[in-house]
Amino acid sequence: MPLNIKRVRTLLQNFDFKTLFVEELGWDHYTTILDIPVDGQNFALGAIAEKRGIVVFVCGPANNGSMPVYSIRRKIERQVTKSHHEHLIIYLNADKTRQAWQWVKRQSGKPAQCREHT
Repeated sequence: MPLNIKRVRTLLQNFDFKTLFVEELGWDHYTTILDIPVDGQNFALGAIAEKRGIVVFVCGPANNGSMPVYSIRRKIERQVTKSHHEHLIIYLNADKTRQAWQWVKRQSGKPAQCREHT
């Protein structure tokens, strides 16, 4: 079945990631919560989907309501790697006007390369 680009855009704009991954992209349901402490704050990451060992997490805002800054996002990512080696993290701000998608490219013999798309 071809991808419905209009629906994908609507789901992204509505921050409806579970529907995007499970219904549109055909990923499997997956639920777990990771509590990640970083620099005196706790971040709850909820898993929403999984495909072939890659887990998608959604991370809520920092204590001030904004999306965690880049240095905090990297620390969160390193903590998640301890339990789920391959993953994608979607960071949100409190009023759901911004999102950043983070994944890390891992190649044997090379340092990990963090990629982000906002």
